[in-house]
Amino acid sequence: MAAAGKQAARNARHKPDAVAEASSGGGRSRSKVTSQLGMSLEEAHLILNTKKTDNMETIMANYERIFKANSPPEAPKPPPAAKEAVGAAAQAAAAQAARAAKKAPKGPTHSHYLQSKVYRALERIKAEAAAEGAAAEGAAAEAAAAEGAAAEAAAEGAAKAEAKAAEGAKKE
Repeated sequence: MAAAGKQAARNARHKPDAVAEASSGGGRSRSKVTSQLGMSLEEAHLILNTKKTDNMETIMANYERIFKANSPPEAPKPPPAAKEAVGAAAQAAAAQAARAAKKAPKGPTHSHYLQSKVYRALERIKAEAAAEGAAAEGAAAEAAAAEGAAAEAAAEGAAKAEAKAAEGAKKE
């Protein structure tokens, strides 16, 4: 029991490489997203079997494939009941189907836990894309503001030059 406690303490101190890189080298916004969602971007790409350079369509295709693979199987549709199969024949068929169902292996064929991890990985990648989009919009807005300020300064300079030229013309 004491060994388990010591191992838990070691695990708490241990920081995986991917998490360390994401929190230290990615800036405040990335580490904030990582801490909010509890998953690094690298871990999300590993779960979805994608690369950082993959487009969103590839990521969505992998997400759907993995999510569906871990979904519960669809319930089999019961065969349509034939009106002719009445009585002993119908009972014998039902008993045989029940025996076959009992013999079938009953193992878990789906995992809600894995579905949750896959969903959280997609959510993390989308959050990163949104953060990058917001940063790109902010940079574009700053560039437009700087361009607008430069154009405004040029217009003011031109107006001053025209005013000086008009004053010079009046003096002559």
